Amino acid sequence: MEAWNKACMVRLLWNLCKKEDSMWVRWVHTYYIKEVSIMDVHVKDSFSWIMKEILQIREHVKRLDCWKSLGQRKEYKMKEFYLHFLAQSNDVDWKGLIMGNYARPRAKIIMWLACHGRLATKDRLVRFRMIKDVKCESCAENETMQHLFFECDGTNGTWRGVLDWLHIKQQECGLTQIKSWAIRLCKSKNWRRKFLHVALAETVYSVWHNRNCKVYRKK
Repeated sequence: MEAWNKACMVRLLWNLCKKEDSMWVRWVHTYYIKEVSIMDVHVKDSFSWIMKEILQIREHVKRLDCWKSLGQRKEYKMKEFYLHFLAQSNDVDWKGLIMGNYARPRAKIIMWLACHGRLATKDRLVRFRMIKDVKCESCAENETMQHLFFECDGTNGTWRGVLDWLHIKQQECGLTQIKSWAIRLCKSKNWRRKFLHVALAETVYSVWHNRNCKVYRKK
């Protein structure tokens, strides 16, 4: 999202440099830029927030070859700048679990949150002072991500059943362990890897959906 936002801001900067027929561009030149080059305009406190953001992106593009070559073009290519800014960000080792996964979008989103450790389990909600009760809905233990997905009697059998169905023998069961061996299989492109990633995401989603039904619908 950050890389895409930067690419969009560069496009606005390019529009101010090239699209003279736009009413917005003409207004900005009249009100803000006047007779000065867009790349040399000094950012003033009176400038609007969006104008400040557009002018600040200049520092990111001045030394880019792709920006220098824009002078000979008649159109702006978002992909070129997006990929450039994307290359500056750090990849996570579990991106293969999400990218190219044939699970439902809702399952992939929940899996993505789980990989970040950001699911709203009761231990997190207690830290935010949103609730006081941290007990699991299925047992008397405290509800954490590790407990909810792998230690609770109501969900542990689910994981064992899914892993047995995939013919995977896994002694230790936890999100960290499952991610680690699932990541190792990301390099292969066979049908087993595809089944594994779908099963992993859909199981995480199903456990989370079942938990929410118990908490909020009492079902």
